[in-house]
Amino acid sequence: MAMSINVGYFLRESMQNFKRNWVMTLGAVITIYLSLLLVGVFLVTGSIVNSVVKSVEDKVSIQIFLKDGASSDDVSALQKALLADSMVQGVDYTSKTAALAKLKEEMGSEITDQLDGNPLPASLDVTLKDTRNVETVVASIKGNALFTKVADHPDDPEQSLKYGQQIVRQLFAVTQVIRWVEAVFVGMLSLVALIFINNTIRLAIYARRKEIGIMRLVGASNWFIRTPFLLEGVAQALVGAALAIATIIGLQSLALPRLGEALPFMSVAFSASSTTQVAAILVLGGVVIGLAGSGFAMRRYMKV
Repeated sequence: MAMSINVGYFLRESMQNFKRNWVMTLGAVITIYLSLLLVGVFLVTGSIVNSVVKSVEDKVSIQIFLKDGASSDDVSALQKALLADSMVQGVDYTSKTAALAKLKEEMGSEITDQLDGNPLPASLDVTLKDTRNVETVVASIKGNALFTKVADHPDDPEQSLKYGQQIVRQLFAVTQVIRWVEAVFVGMLSLVALIFINNTIRLAIYARRKEIGIMRLVGASNWFIRTPFLLEGVAQALVGAALAIATIIGLQSLALPRLGEALPFMSVAFSASSTTQVAAILVLGGVVIGLAGSGFAMRRYMKV
């Protein structure tokens, strides 16, 4: 019974402190909200970018453009040599006619009808078992004398190769920069949130200094005195976390469908389980910030 009375007392005291210092409390809640919102956006964006990069990686292949009039025997020999590589899954031949038909399908006949004949080269399309090996396979192709013999740019064979690993590298580089920038902003806002909570608890301690002194005289334990202030910091953090979670869910429902329509060839989904994980991380992060801010204020301003 005593425990339930204490819990009720702690909650009442925390709520009263909310009302007494509502301006500082509001500032702390808003700062925590912005900090955790950035963390949440970072987590969601990182997950989506990773899925997009993965979908791009899955589509990475190597195209070898062949010169007009290349010997069919040489092309077949190169194809067999590539298939003998354990890292290669398949090698398909695309004729000039098939390449033009594919371009017409993708770009429309209005563009292809303007072409003078068929300027597109035939090609060998190499798919890999693991796209991370693309650089190794490309190096192997460059070292094959048959490649130089059939390439449509024999003087500069590099131009006869097309593969998407450069795009993947650029995506990872941009993602890394975004992560660093977001990490800096999150760190700054988290520090500001700690300062706000610290100041809010300090004002609460000052406003109740006489009451705290009486509690000491009647023998109240340190934890009995400190618990309402700890709960106040945690409550501020939980309100900020709840607002951040609600905002992220709202942004997901608005942005993801449109992003999926704009990029139908890429995976931009974010599952319900991932949303739950992000929400749990934000709540836990909020509790840590709230406890840290309150604990620091009590250590500095409350000598109990």
